[in-house]
Amino acid sequence: MDSYDEPPVEIETAVECPTCSNPLYLIVYSTEIPLEGRITIQTYTCHSCLYKNSSVQYDTDGKPHMITFSITEPNDLNVLVYRSPSAYLEIPELKAEISPGEESSGELTTVEGILLTILEKLDLMFEEKTAEYYAIKDRIESSLRSIMPITIIIRDRMGKSVVQSSKAVWEALEE
Repeated sequence: MDSYDEPPVEIETAVECPTCSNPLYLIVYSTEIPLEGRITIQTYTCHSCLYKNSSVQYDTDGKPHMITFSITEPNDLNVLVYRSPSAYLEIPELKAEISPGEESSGELTTVEGILLTILEKLDLMFEEKTAEYYAIKDRIESSLRSIMPITIIIRDRMGKSVVQSSKAVWEALEE
């Protein structure tokens, strides 16, 4: 049995809870997950007030790479895309980008899911419905109807992102 398969152990620490000052308990668990590989999850919990703070460390990195995928036909909208927590996603034709943040987590979705997410966020990005707003909205909706071809570019320093299509072009990035 691999040591990673053992159940996690909860350890009382000398660290005080930031909410109620009682001792925090630490749980460390290592496992392997699809696409990401081996990870370690550390969780601090307070038994008194139920405060919880978790973090994930990636035990292995892939090779930094860039993936370019052109959406040119309706079936391309169904292609699975995994964007790792460190990946930057760009769609030049829509002037859209998704940047990794401190609390960024990986996302498994489809090309259509990415476009729908951008469409949902569009209202948050524009307080007023300007000509630019309507132009971007129209381009997204045209892409969803496979009228307008678009390109998804993913740059990933951790090397974990994946586009599951033989049409995806992979290039190594300098480390």
